[in-house]
Amino acid sequence: MRYTRADIEQDKLYLPSTAVVMSEVIKSIVCLVLLYLAPEGKKRSFSRLSSTLNRELILNWRETIKLAFPAILYLIQNNLQYVAASNLDAATFQVTYQLKILTTAFFSVVILKKNLSKLKWIALAILTVGIALVVLPKDASTAFMAYITGNTVADTSSTPNISTGNQSNIHGFLAVLTACFLSGLAGVYFEKILKGPSTPAPKPINTSEEMADDEEAKKVNLMDDEDDEAVNASNQIWVRNIQMSFFSVLLGLVFVVMIQDGKTIVQKGFFVNYNVLTWIVILIQALGGLIVALVVKYADNILKGFATSISIILSSIMSAWLFHFAFSGSFLLGATMVIYATYLYGF
Repeated sequence: MRYTRADIEQDKLYLPSTAVVMSEVIKSIVCLVLLYLAPEGKKRSFSRLSSTLNRELILNWRETIKLAFPAILYLIQNNLQYVAASNLDAATFQVTYQLKILTTAFFSVVILKKNLSKLKWIALAILTVGIALVVLPKDASTAFMAYITGNTVADTSSTPNISTGNQSNIHGFLAVLTACFLSGLAGVYFEKILKGPSTPAPKPINTSEEMADDEEAKKVNLMDDEDDEAVNASNQIWVRNIQMSFFSVLLGLVFVVMIQDGKTIVQKGFFVNYNVLTWIVILIQALGGLIVALVVKYADNILKGFATSISIILSSIMSAWLFHFAFSGSFLLGATMVIYATYLYGF
């Protein structure tokens, strides 16, 4: 993602708000394809797919509306990140935002009734500190390593002053703490919906004429209903992602794209400055979102936090190759702590 935006002139950058929306659209398309391919070859049809979507999204609207809640939470969280980043220096924001790991664990205990041992809480605390060190900006990292090694007489001229007079630390802290709170709540709530049993859609009431149909037709309909229920049970994760993406796209278009970049879109178009690399980034984001859903479905949000932390380390290693990123002492220390926390959590 950074490769498509680094060292690019401002008037040649694509709009990130439209990229987020297109990522959700592509995610929905992938889920639709998977739902279409779910039945056996001869039973695949667009009418069956349409029937499934009608049943899950419209007739079963109570289940659909549940996904509006995490979508709204994620929208608020994303906007709070901008507020926090505008009022806090990069180091403070990056470090404080890692508290979402602990809020996720907290809501897993409260909402999902998970039982976390003291050892697991210690592992989560180590993970939080470790990933905070990994994402620490280089200037702050240098000052931090100088402090813990006792070299307090540092060359202050080489470390720029990262605080500015128009920043509000109180607003920044409140924003980032609220974002961490909403991140944990939305993630765990989505996990509960994914793993919980869905409410069956209401079935239409048969009329007297339909009840008079021959037994063979009834058996065929019964077999079709059983097949639909089997497909529905094994592919709920794709249905949930479609429901989630619907609200994400709707809210994103109205409250982010139109409000934030509406004027630019009217003048230059929705896909302004898009290129092949832009679409690759969007595709990666979409597939990444589906992989996260799979991890949440078959593991949990806490393990997702470990996976995300390790992915950040791997991304930094890739940055060393692409952008000549130099590893700092805090990065190496943090990476070691993340690996140890992952090992410790497994006990």
